Amino acid sequence: MDAFVSHESACDVLRLVGAAPRWPDETRSLPPADACVSGQRDFRSRGVGERLSSLGLADRPVDLIVPEKGARSSGRLVRAHMWRGVVPSRSMLNLGNGLLVSGPELAVVQFCSAQGKLDALLDAHASAVRAEAEMAAELGLVDKPAIDHPLKLERMRRLIAATVVACEFAGTYRLAAGEKNVSYRAPRLMSAATLAATIAKVGDTSGTRRARCVCDLMLEGSASPMETVLGLMLTLPVEYGGFGIEKPQLNCSIDVSSHRGELADRNVVIPDFLWPERRVAVEYDSGEFHAARAGERFAHDAVRANILAVLGYHVLRVVPQTMRTLGGVALLARQIAYFLDTKLEPTTPLQDLRRRKLYLELMPQVRS
Repeated sequence: MDAFVSHESACDVLRLVGAAPRWPDETRSLPPADACVSGQRDFRSRGVGERLSSLGLADRPVDLIVPEKGARSSGRLVRAHMWRGVVPSRSMLNLGNGLLVSGPELAVVQFCSAQGKLDALLDAHASAVRAEAEMAAELGLVDKPAIDHPLKLERMRRLIAATVVACEFAGTYRLAAGEKNVSYRAPRLMSAATLAATIAKVGDTSGTRRARCVCDLMLEGSASPMETVLGLMLTLPVEYGGFGIEKPQLNCSIDVSSHRGELADRNVVIPDFLWPERRVAVEYDSGEFHAARAGERFAHDAVRANILAVLGYHVLRVVPQTMRTLGGVALLARQIAYFLDTKLEPTTPLQDLRRRKLYLELMPQVRS
């Protein structure tokens, strides 16, 4: 009997484990229900919890996929999800002893496929609208406040959450499960191309359609959570709350070897964000990497920015204070748009509301 760890639990495991054999060799369905761990009893008797705890995953319940609706079980230890789709070839990690974990691409697809009940959300929205209308009436306000549709807002929130996970796995940092610490210089686990390939194998479902949107929205090569947040704030469509700026390249090399010894002291410069055709670069200055060596890193970043500047690049420097207010991010977006010779799309009151919500959604992930 095998346990197929999926969804958010799979994401947590992927942050903890290294390379592992891939399963299956060929695209197939899940094994029959009686061959899959699905309930609390199987979870305990098969020692799945102990195996996951040895990897560093202590959170419960654990997300598992099962092939049939009747096999679903939810409780203190297990949260089972029905998976009718195929399991694409080499889309899961085989950790041995009957423990299989969705790989990064399949985990993102599952993230996009999960649809919780929204009745409570609708009830809360109705109450909030009534309370806001009553408050406005008491204050003598006649203008109607911008109010978003709760289902549309929640679907966008979930899509952006999946995009954040995709950026992490397509980047070089990991958010350790259950920890505030971030590990850097990790290997990239996936790309937009490998995600698209997995989506094609799974086939056309509501989940894969959302996952295709993630392919379009995600950024590759991010080296830190703050780079992901800044990149998404700048590039997500205005309809989602972003500023709609064209995607940059993240942490891509620029060959400056021909200028070494005269204008450069190195062969390669790697800016955080680069729009190569417009020769625009953004450098994020932060003490995230090795706080004890922050001064050394700032000096290194300054030299890098100077090399780019003398070679004709427009270089914008971003510090944590820039990101602490939405106004600071908006000013940076206008400055980037100026150098890109483009204009930011005007926003409606509803889009302004979504921008505030997007900022509030993304920023708590990096403030700690």
